[in-house]
Amino acid sequence: MPDHADHRETERTGKSGVTSAVAEALRNRLAGARLRQVTDVDRKAFGPVPAEARRRAEQEW
Repeated sequence: MPDHADHRETERTGKSGVTSAVAEALRNRLAGARLRQVTDVDRKAFGPVPAEARRRAEQEW
């Protein structure tokens, strides 16, 4: 990695380094996968979310 790129990464990742950034990315990816699993199970059990319920949820969010 070029020196200037290494310096930019160090600024972004701090003292814990790239390993910490990779671990955080992995946690986020695994959380997303788990959320997809849960929503798939719900969709199979209850069917899709009705459009009106989705619209109300989006407005409240």
